[in-house]
Amino acid sequence: MIKRNLKFKISYIAAVAMIMVLSTVFIGGRKVLAADIKQPAFAFGESLTEAEYEKTKELLGVKTDSREIEVMINELNDILHNSYSYHQVYSSVYLEPSDTAEGVSVEIVTPETITKITPAQYQNAAITAGAINLDIKIASVKAVDGSGALAGVYKAFSDADAELPEENIVVAQEELEETSDISEENEGKEGYSDELLNAAIAEIKAQIQKEKDENNGEITVVTITNIVNTVINNYNLDGVITEENKQRLISLMEKFSKLEFTDEQKTAIKDFGENLIEGGGKLMDDVKSTWDGLDEDVKTGISGFFRNFMDALADFFRGLFN
Repeated sequence: MIKRNLKFKISYIAAVAMIMVLSTVFIGGRKVLAADIKQPAFAFGESLTEAEYEKTKELLGVKTDSREIEVMINELNDILHNSYSYHQVYSSVYLEPSDTAEGVSVEIVTPETITKITPAQYQNAAITAGAINLDIKIASVKAVDGSGALAGVYKAFSDADAELPEENIVVAQEELEETSDISEENEGKEGYSDELLNAAIAEIKAQIQKEKDENNGEITVVTITNIVNTVINNYNLDGVITEENKQRLISLMEKFSKLEFTDEQKTAIKDFGENLIEGGGKLMDDVKSTWDGLDEDVKTGISGFFRNFMDALADFFRGLFN
């Protein structure tokens, strides 16, 4: 129980801070997106020694014109809206506006010391939060969960008097917690990968948004459940992840469906899903092979399957919200 509570605290801290920075924010009534933040920012933990501070800057490739923000241990509770007892903050983050127009990219520069959350999980949570056009690099000179870095990202935005939508923060936090736990529970299983799960979640989100756009912003729990079940089947994850995992995803996507997104945020959802498809990978190839091997009568008889799965899926993402 102690281990589970600690794992939840770690994921909660990382998720909330990540989401706070990546969300669409409002300043003086004007919507401000990550793309509007023009100056790179380097947020570093208070616990770093001078030598560790310099090493971290080197690892992250911090530019000379970057803003520098120190994240203090005694302010983490206020930043993250919790009462957890913090004793150190080592992990650091470097933010840079991107001109690729492909949503948000996340690079964990020191994966051996950031042990909990994967880049794909961060990216998918960022979609929920509504990030666009932002490159994020995370590093730590010591083995940590990464919460200090992500709190620093939020602090960089709060210094600009940014106010973040609470509903996005809550849902994205839960998403990062759930996807991280599901990946941990299924690690090493045949037919499972973190990338495959996150590709499936990206499609689920896109289908939910498409359904809402076609029905005046409305979607039923039954429709959400059908979308989740169909996509999980399409990605050959049914029978790999547990029924409990699936129910947790359904509950999470119900909450996701209540969020409102701008056109730019919807485009970020589309682009992320499309990039995952294009990236492929063995298990994605296995999905295509399984689909291609079915008889035509079987294909046409399965609700939710595309006749030519991968081509249709790519067309689906490209055609969203046009």
